[in-house]
This record gives sequence, structure tokens and C-alpha cells, in this order.
Amino acid sequence: MTVSTKNLSLHPTRVGLHSETDKTKPALLSFLLTGLVIISSIALIFFLPLFDGPANRYSIDKTLQPDTSRKLILLTSGGESFAERGGCVERPVSLDEVPQHLINALLSIEDRRFYHHFGIDPVGIVRAAAVNHEAGRIVQGGSTITQQLAKLAYLSRAKTLKRKLDEAIIAIWLERHLSKNQILERYLSRAYFGDGCYGLRAAAKNYFEKNVSDLTVAESVYLVSLLKSPSTLRANPDKLHRRQKLVLRAMVNENYLDETEVSNIVLATPVKTQDFEPGAAYADWIEANYDATGGNPTDPIRIRTSFNPELQAIAEKSVSRVLDKYGKKRKSTEAALVAMRTDGRVLAMVGGRDYRAGQFNRATQALRQPGSAFKLFVYLAALRAGLELDMKFPDKPMTIGDWRPENYNKKYRGWVSVQKAFASSINTVAVHLSETVGHDEVIRAARDLGISSPLKSVPSIALGTSEVTLLELTAAYAAIAAEVYPIKPWGIMTRDGVKRHTNIPVGSGEWKLEVGEPLKQLLAATVRYGTARAARLPLRSFGKTGTSQDYRDAWFIGFAGNLIVGVWVGNDDNSSMERVTGGSLPARIWRDFMNKARRTDPLFRSRPDKVKGFPGKAKPMQLTRTETDIFDTVTKPQVKPTAITRVKPKPKPKPKVNYSTGSGVFGPDGKANWEQLIVN
Repeated sequence: MTVSTKNLSLHPTRVGLHSETDKTKPALLSFLLTGLVIISSIALIFFLPLFDGPANRYSIDKTLQPDTSRKLILLTSGGESFAERGGCVERPVSLDEVPQHLINALLSIEDRRFYHHFGIDPVGIVRAAAVNHEAGRIVQGGSTITQQLAKLAYLSRAKTLKRKLDEAIIAIWLERHLSKNQILERYLSRAYFGDGCYGLRAAAKNYFEKNVSDLTVAESVYLVSLLKSPSTLRANPDKLHRRQKLVLRAMVNENYLDETEVSNIVLATPVKTQDFEPGAAYADWIEANYDATGGNPTDPIRIRTSFNPELQAIAEKSVSRVLDKYGKKRKSTEAALVAMRTDGRVLAMVGGRDYRAGQFNRATQALRQPGSAFKLFVYLAALRAGLELDMKFPDKPMTIGDWRPENYNKKYRGWVSVQKAFASSINTVAVHLSETVGHDEVIRAARDLGISSPLKSVPSIALGTSEVTLLELTAAYAAIAAEVYPIKPWGIMTRDGVKRHTNIPVGSGEWKLEVGEPLKQLLAATVRYGTARAARLPLRSFGKTGTSQDYRDAWFIGFAGNLIVGVWVGNDDNSSMERVTGGSLPARIWRDFMNKARRTDPLFRSRPDKVKGFPGKAKPMQLTRTETDIFDTVTKPQVKPTAITRVKPKPKPKPKVNYSTGSGVFGPDGKANWEQLIVN
């Protein structure tokens, strides 16, 4: 449970930003849930003594020790240790050694009626509902410390009604079998305090190098403040300071401190400064994707990864060099980079400009609009459907419903080749192709190459308006280099010296990409004379730029030889940059990294590696009849009336060209009618 921020000037509220209509829905839901919980609570009081259901499913001893992950010792590809994660746990605490001011801080902010309820607190739930109704949003929760212990020990984090009811039942069961002090002890021994630490004893040693009994008021407030959202608060010092002041205000409201005492308290900061090693974002990614539970929690696990510290250093310097030089002028504050081999083996990862300022990994966690970098999937879908690189399309103004897509420079070039349209990132042609093959086929192409983020089936999908992560987009481009798909990113090579059965994830590279070569031609043209000229290297290079609306995101994903690298530049608040495109700062970072990496990396090859070691041979994809007919030629026999055909345009002064129609709107002759899609 949290306290109201009504009287705390340092904690801004959004009251006033919501209309009365906006407030009605959360208020109604809050009161309905309140009534449901109160009725359920009354029923549980009467009926729980008649049965002891949780005892048949759970052990009371499980509340004593946290389900912490074992310590991970991460090794580079060369076998040297570069990071440790998890494993911060100590024996349970006794309430006799916990300072009273820490208990006061905890009860003030989390459960002020702890000693007066029976596991769930109907009074607290009603109070929280009233505060939420007044604010028009969820400001307070109604969970007691006993409920939190039930969730920590026995339940998942799923936000479902069933989980909430189970939590209430277990909470009342715990109150019947444990004293209030025992519940406090077990909660403090299990709670997560961030930095991989579970339990108050481990947190006190980790942050302040102290025994629990020696914690000061300020230090106790710091640790209690972390309980709300330790990872988020640790990554944002300003939010953490506001939370500490909120806890102090709650202690004043509950008469545990007076104003004079609070005015003399200096907010605590950890004694142990965070010493972040190179590759910290990479280590976080490995930890997040490795199940280290089970076994003796005190026994560490040694994992050898594909991490390359030399390439990591180059990546970090390339990002810093470009942002330090151009970032302020171009209003660009953040960047991320991923480097991998053609088999998906991740070598280096930059999650942000400064890991010390925040541990949010923009390479794996940030969902951003890829802009034209998404056109790869549009052209893949079209090539599967019979598109040929020598075809030409009209680059003309067009409308689809109320939407009127425009080119970057708001100019139109008339008839252009497929290769020119891709290299110059012409929006109208990409939309033509997407509307021709259908949104579902574009989404299918993206899914085939490993994009798992939600994709919206709308006309603007052709221009990359659905959000993706840098890691998944880079892996999709790796599939083009390898000419098999999907390429699944991976980084674990051995565990405790024992090589895995196969390092590469199951299903990676299962299918042969039959149209890999024409896609490479398109990507090469983009670097050679298109929007990615700033990324040119002394060897054949491939890539695609991407820029989202209003310059909020800028991307360059490309490869040369057996090294695939993705770069994103933008701002965390989604604000616009100063005309930063994928062909500017991201392409510069990419080229800077590649120029140094190809000279430093002893395993770099000027030609992509032959992808091998995948489970099973790469199998050719079976195209359907509709896919092979969309861009059919007029000479092919037995063209069905519903097929879209490649036809000759009306005579013009310029040499005759062939083009593919693509509105999906058919006339009586079975040919698509461009006039219903293209507006002069």
C-alpha cells in the first residue's frame, strides 16, 4: 500500500489532466473490485476455518527463503571473467535485530494497519479506491504485507482475478499460522531490494556494508523506498529521491517522525558505488534469458559466452564519439548497437550512451518504430510473390482512405525501378507493393525473419509504424546475410565447461531464403548510391536506413562480411531530433565501428560465413499459388481473371517500361485499376 501524494509538493500529480469521463472508468472499476474483495473477505472469514486448502498445496517453510537465482559468472569468448549477476542472498533476519525505525518506515508506506487486519484490509482497500477515484488513475494499491508475502512465496506476477483471490486466501491462511512478527520477518527476508539482492540482510551489506542492526534512519528509508520498484528506482536517482521523501512524509503522517527530525535527515546514498564493467548490457541480456534457479543457491554457475571485449570497446567508443560530436547539436541523447555473426551469435551490445545513468537496455527492451528499415519485409513479401528487380513502378501521389503517404522530400520521380525505389527509400512504391501482396503477407515475411513484436495490419505498416527492438531487427538482417531464416540471437557457448548440445537455438536457420540474393542486391544498392552512402566501406557492404515520423527514431542495419551490426539513435522521451535520419548519425556510428572492427577482429571474413550447425538442413519454403501469381507476366498461360498481371503502360515519350499494378482493386478485365489508388 502507498500513501497519498496530495500534500507532497515534490511528487507531481496528474489530477486535472483527466476529464470527468476519464475518471469514471477507473473509479467504477475500482469500486467494483473493492466491493468484490470486501464480500470475498467476509466470506473467507466465516468459511476458512472449515477448511485448510493452502496447507494441502503449500509449505509454510517456503516463506523463509527467497527463490533467488544462483550467481552467474560470465566469461568472454576467450574464457576471461567479465561480469557477475545474481546470487546476492543471506540468511533470514530476526525482528530483534531490525531497527524500529525501519519497521516504522515499512508500515507507514506499505501497510499502516498491519497490526489491525486479518491478512487483507477492507478499510485500506476502500481508502485506496477513494484516492484512485479522486486522481482518476491508480495511485494506491490495497495489498497488505501479508498479501505481498503470499505473492512472493507462492504466486506468479500475473494480474488476474484468480491470482488476486488466491493471494487473499493464502494471506488469511498465513495469518492463522504465523504471528504478525513472524510475517514481518519472513517478508523482510524474502523481499527483493534490487541489484540482485533478496532479503534485508543481503541488501544492508550490499548497499551500505553494514549489519541490519546498524542501519540509520536515512539508510532504512532508502531500503524501504526500493521495495516499490527496485530496478526502476535504482536506474533513476531522481525518482528514488522522490520516493525516499514520500516515505519520510508517510512517517510524519503516522507520527513516527516530526518535521524537525525530517528536516535534519540527509537522504542516504549507497556506500558501494556501482562499478559497471564493459559489456554490462550484454551481461544483463544473458542473465534475463538464463534460468539460474535450482541447485544450491550458494554455488555459482560459470557461463562462457560469445562476448568479445575488444569489439565491445570499439562499439562503446563509436557510439560516444559520434554522439559527443553531433548529439547536442542534433538533439540526440541516446543510441544502441548490436553486433552479431551470421549465425546469430551476439558479440557486442551497447544498451545506451551511459550504463551508469540507467540500466534500461535500448537494444533489447526499447520498442521503437523502425521506419523504412521495415521495408525489407515488404520487398521480401513482394519477391516471394514474383516481383523482379527490372520492373518499374510509378512514384506518384496516392491516397488510401484518409491516409496520404508522402516521400521524405515530398517529391515524386515518376517511373522508377525496384532497385532505385528501395535504395532511395521511396515510400509510395513500398506502399504499392504492400497493398498488392497484402498486409498479412508483409507480416508473415517479418515473422519468418524473427520479428516477434506486435505488428498492426494497416496500410502504414509498409513504412515501419509498428514498433520493434533493435536486437530482433538486426537478427532479421542477419538472415539475409546467411540466406536462411530465422536467425535467432544467442550468446551462451558453455556452462561450467560443458558445451551445450547445440549452441544455436532450436529452429534457427531452419528455412532456406530463396530470394536472398535479390535482397542483397537491394541492400548493396542502398549503400552504394542510396540513402546509406555514409556507411560505405572499402569492401562490399549491405544495409538499410530507417527514420520514423518527425525524426523520433533513426536506424541503420547492415552487414559486411560475416559481421552484422544494427544501430539506433533517438531520445528516451520520444522527442524529435534535429533532422537526424538513418543515413546520418546511425550510418556514421556503423561505419566507424565497422572500419575498426574488421581490422581488430581476427575472425572477421570479407565474405559471410557459411551458416552451419543448425538443427536440420535449411528447407526451401513452399510458395502458394497466390504468391507466385501476383506479379505474373502476360505471356504466362492461363492467367486467372483475379490475378494481378504485369502490363505495359500507355505510350509515353519515354521508352516503354513494364510495371506491376498493385491496388488490389480489379476491373472487369481482371487487371488492377491504379486510378482507384493513385491520385494525380
